[in-house]
Amino acid sequence: MNIPEHVKGGRELIPGQAFDLTVPVGRPGRITIFASARRRSLHLATPAHCRVELYQPGSIHPVATREINGAGLLCILEFDARNTAGLWTARISNINSLPIQVTLEVSYPGIEDLQIRHFPSHFLEAIASRLFAETTVLLQHGRNASAIRFAPCLGLRDARFTIPALERRVSPPLLPELQITEQITDINSNSIRMRLLPGSVANPGGTLRLEIGFEEDGEELIGSFPIHLARMKLLVELDLGCADNRISFNNVRVTFDFDIDIQPLPVWMYNPMFDFQDRFQEAVRAGVRTAFEDVDTVESVTLGFTRGLETVLGNTARIATLQLENGQLCLSLFRQAQSAVA
Repeated sequence: MNIPEHVKGGRELIPGQAFDLTVPVGRPGRITIFASARRRSLHLATPAHCRVELYQPGSIHPVATREINGAGLLCILEFDARNTAGLWTARISNINSLPIQVTLEVSYPGIEDLQIRHFPSHFLEAIASRLFAETTVLLQHGRNASAIRFAPCLGLRDARFTIPALERRVSPPLLPELQITEQITDINSNSIRMRLLPGSVANPGGTLRLEIGFEEDGEELIGSFPIHLARMKLLVELDLGCADNRISFNNVRVTFDFDIDIQPLPVWMYNPMFDFQDRFQEAVRAGVRTAFEDVDTVESVTLGFTRGLETVLGNTARIATLQLENGQLCLSLFRQAQSAVA
């Protein structure tokens, strides 16, 4: 694949709108953005106000930024990219109150060839299975008593979190005035299934979905009323992509669902009376999401993907882009010189 070392584009932006250029950086070096903005007015003195930003692959925060505030001004933004090949983004945003005409031109360190490799998606799924198949979840009352225990190969400590007691005072006419308190007993996961979902325009690397099931043994919450939770299912979705030329994940999404049986209350009274379901679900979601978003978790999983891929790619391969569709994993690669590999 022949990669040019200059890209250019432009358009008219209404207030609040942005224009992006994709920059396929292939090796370390300097990225230079030339940006200009002007109002449609024929008067050259009419000012234009916009912001120029540069984003690394997979990042939502710019690594460099600069503003243009004047009449037809040219802005030059430079950044030294080190060991982060992949699809960078140059962006210019209209923060003016009227439409402006913008132009972006970017020079960047390209490479002559990217090697394209295709694998069946179950190859990546097998690596993910080794990393997550032994993950277990314990939900228990008490400060930091709930935990996620990751597979030993990740080398992570248990991620602990708190599910507080659920309390509420109920007033007539639903029930006579009373104080309701519920707390969870030991709830343990007993299964985990994994599935790779295909990529999209917004997320070409696809999504790894973990579906965690739980034991159902009697009453899962005790207190003012015995509560049985049936068909409990915890879903964790991790968007896959490239970070520092390695497969990693971001955008952690968590859902926790179950069916409820409270004796002797009818179903329609559960949340209007107590709203325990929403609070319990949010406590579990927040604890699990924090555990997966932790920097140590992300880095350990990233290293796990890297080591799994080294068996077929070798230890000098660096990933520029990742795409998952039609049951195929497509990687664009470049090789780092052996002497430069740590």
